[in-house]
Amino acid sequence: MSSEPFDNITSELVKTYSEINIQNVKNTIDDLSFNTKKILVCGRGENTHPNFTPRFATPSTMMKSDLYVTVDHHPPKKEYFTMSGKYALSLIVHPEVPKKILDLSGEIFWFSPQYLKNELPKIIAGIHTNDNSGLAAISLAHYFKAKSILLSGIKLNDRYKKFLKNKELVFEPILLDKTKIFSLDGTLAEKISFSDWSKIDL
Repeated sequence: MSSEPFDNITSELVKTYSEINIQNVKNTIDDLSFNTKKILVCGRGENTHPNFTPRFATPSTMMKSDLYVTVDHHPPKKEYFTMSGKYALSLIVHPEVPKKILDLSGEIFWFSPQYLKNELPKIIAGIHTNDNSGLAAISLAHYFKAKSILLSGIKLNDRYKKFLKNKELVFEPILLDKTKIFSLDGTLAEKISFSDWSKIDL
């Protein structure tokens, strides 16, 4: 007997969405570059975040960022998608998500989850039917060769607990690459203040 997929997302929907979205790929994350050794990654677990660039965030964080990252399987909520700018989208997002971003005059840069077979750049954000946008943003920071990543509002608690088991899947290759991950609240990584993180010399 098969278990019910997390968040009611089925393998069939993942397949359908990715097949639709791959037809519209013009640019991928390889068309982006961030020439910096530090990246701040923000999520909706906090209402305020440090002022730093580059800053990656999930759309639901609802703040100005250098890169918005989402793997969202659901139709875009209008209150979350209000910013123009650069968006890194997983192939498995709901097909209405890229349409909404283009309506905002945003730019789209695609990536694929590691478990799909295609020629797009691969980013680890979880396991099949259980991807998380915050984890995708952390993986992307590493993909762009950051050597120190600071988490703000990325907690994976409460209703996000179901993604916690994917933490090691995302963190392990980053830490093996000698990249450091820190957290402002110490929830997912070593706790550090923004001031102290800013002073780290790389």
